[in-house]
Amino acid sequence: MTRVHNGTRKTLLSVIIPAYNVEHFIAASLASALSQPRSEEIELIVIDDGSTDHTLERILEVQRTELGRHIRVIHQENRGVSAARNRAIAEATSPYIGFLDSDDVWSEDFTQKIMPLLDQNVADIIEFNVGIINSAGKVIDKVQLIDPATVGTRPCNLDALLDFARVYQVFPAARVYRRALWDGIEFPAGRVYEDAAAIPLVYARASTLFRLADNLYFYRRRAGSITTRATPFTVTSLTICAEETMERCNGGPLDAFWLAMFHKVFSYACHQAARVDASAFAEAIRTVEATAAHYRAFAVNRRDTPGELLFHKKIVADRRWFQAKRMVKRVLGLELRPPAAPARAVPSANLRGRPSAGSQQ
Repeated sequence: MTRVHNGTRKTLLSVIIPAYNVEHFIAASLASALSQPRSEEIELIVIDDGSTDHTLERILEVQRTELGRHIRVIHQENRGVSAARNRAIAEATSPYIGFLDSDDVWSEDFTQKIMPLLDQNVADIIEFNVGIINSAGKVIDKVQLIDPATVGTRPCNLDALLDFARVYQVFPAARVYRRALWDGIEFPAGRVYEDAAAIPLVYARASTLFRLADNLYFYRRRAGSITTRATPFTVTSLTICAEETMERCNGGPLDAFWLAMFHKVFSYACHQAARVDASAFAEAIRTVEATAAHYRAFAVNRRDTPGELLFHKKIVADRRWFQAKRMVKRVLGLELRPPAAPARAVPSANLRGRPSAGSQQ
């Protein structure tokens, strides 16, 4: 039953949905949340970040349905996913927040697993596993963040933080968070892989975790997404994050965590440098080498981290592998392609109900 206080609808979970040029997928994404049990206790905040296709129209079509009438739609000029998420977090009114990217979907039992845990206030962060789907919605892979042997409540101590760094899966949507953890924390605007900067900060504030081994979220692997192509900008964004993480090593109790995160982020920057186009490869290498030089100066008087970063041979080996893999995919016709036609704006099986006038900010 919807919670009402002084005539105002009260929700338990605010869901942040940034949307930019996803007309093929946004309706399915919204439907996956609106068709959940207890969906009336969920606040959906959709930020249309200046889409130039029919994304906003698709969102408003869903908002006009009975189930979609409480969706909050905010339209702004294009400022990037970080700015969109930051605005939605600031607008959130529930004690917990989650993230749903506008081309991804929740599992059908998402709220059945999550909401009772929020009712019971069991932890600051609820973690779960992630499936991977293709453009057509077919499950093609999975990402295991949670070992089934580790489910249940766990203190978010240094051991837990080091496990988080070891797994290094930082995308926001793989967790539900206590809203207060985000006070004063924002995704850095104007960068990609912004989650690598924000999510570790949130974890460093948490006291307790609750781990689920279920695949409750499905990430869509598709052509045109940020993660499908590496550029010098990608490498720069990651090296900035690596240096920020290094600077948090100030002799405090979490130094081991921040050092572990630095090495993971730097390694991923090298991984992306190996993938850039030939014309940009030299620039990407210079960016990585500049961060390695800053690290050498940082590590010279420390005994808790290697004094030198060895990365050139790894980049060369990775580059050869990526080039061979790309060639095989091209020959076999396995390269990611955009969908041929938009998905239905409102999946009728999931969003039955009479039209309802919604509000737009």
